[in-house]
Amino acid sequence: MRIVMGSDLYYPCLLGGGEKRMYEIANRLAEKHEIHVLTRRLEGLPNYELHRGVHIHRVFVPSGRVKLESPTDGSAFMVTCAVKGIKLGDFDIYAPQQFFPIPPLWLIAKARKRPIIPTIHDVYRDTWLQKYGSKGCLMSIFEKIMLKLPYNKIITVSNSSKSKLIDCGVPSEKIEVIPNGVDLEEFDRVRAKKPEKPRIIYVGRLIGYKHVDDLILAFSKLDLDAELYIVGDGPERKKLEFLAKKYVTKNKVVFTGFVDEKRKIELIKSSHVLVLPSTTEGFGIVLIEAMAAKTPVIAADIPALQELVGDENGLLFEPRNIDELCDKLKYLLRNEDLSKRFAENGYELVKKKFCWDEITKRVEVLFEEISQINQKPQT
Repeated sequence: MRIVMGSDLYYPCLLGGGEKRMYEIANRLAEKHEIHVLTRRLEGLPNYELHRGVHIHRVFVPSGRVKLESPTDGSAFMVTCAVKGIKLGDFDIYAPQQFFPIPPLWLIAKARKRPIIPTIHDVYRDTWLQKYGSKGCLMSIFEKIMLKLPYNKIITVSNSSKSKLIDCGVPSEKIEVIPNGVDLEEFDRVRAKKPEKPRIIYVGRLIGYKHVDDLILAFSKLDLDAELYIVGDGPERKKLEFLAKKYVTKNKVVFTGFVDEKRKIELIKSSHVLVLPSTTEGFGIVLIEAMAAKTPVIAADIPALQELVGDENGLLFEPRNIDELCDKLKYLLRNEDLSKRFAENGYELVKKKFCWDEITKRVEVLFEEISQINQKPQT
């Protein structure tokens, strides 16, 4: 098959779970199929690159930087994505992921009477309205329109996200739940030693709904000699650095910025606990990455994360409850036997359910089925 995928960000800028998912699936599909990816051209990156068998086409956006989606960048990306998509010719499957890649590839797919199968990780309407004012209102309207478009299938990553899509009017039979995964062999190859001082880690985008500020404030209340690593980048970084400098007086907070995959695994493996305080998640891929690294997890008690974290492999806390998060951190860091049990059980869960090879096979089978249906003559 000849498949075109689309993502706002892509290699080498794999900041979040969505980018990581597309990267891993595209690389594996490229072993048997011709895969093209349309993405934004960031400063210093070439227009075109062949990476691990995947044809990467980077198109113009005015800012050329990683930033919170703006109407200007989003509009420019949709136009240039459409132009490049037309120039690349016909494809058997059009497979963008939210948000801005979907409309242009939807238009091309419909014009060429080809299947369109987007991946929609979550519904963000309420988060945008609460956090981003007028810009959030525009994004909410955009998302609502996007969800009303007719698709051959929609892939989403959790039952929680499926429920939200159904609530937005998407027919249940159009939705296929295929979770995120990890490359367990890659995690097993990396060696890292945990320091004597307890290390807490967050990995992901530094964006409002992730609530890394709650983690910093909970960390500032710890009566332990510990360190906090914040791995990732985003529009909230300066605010978070100011917060850490203001409130964390005894212990150390380290902002690493974006790191490559090997370094990310080293940092997770060298940590005693990974925390995901986000209130909006379609899946929470960093949790299964921590489990693959045999690092215990603490996560906000929201539906998508409840699907990954239970009594046998981690702890949940009430979202935005800083005191409870602090208590859970102290409880886990002081209980070595519990930490070991969580680490082993989490690893076994990943091994059983969340490996990229098996997940890619499920995506490939879906693409082949839809492609074959599309090729049948209409009666």
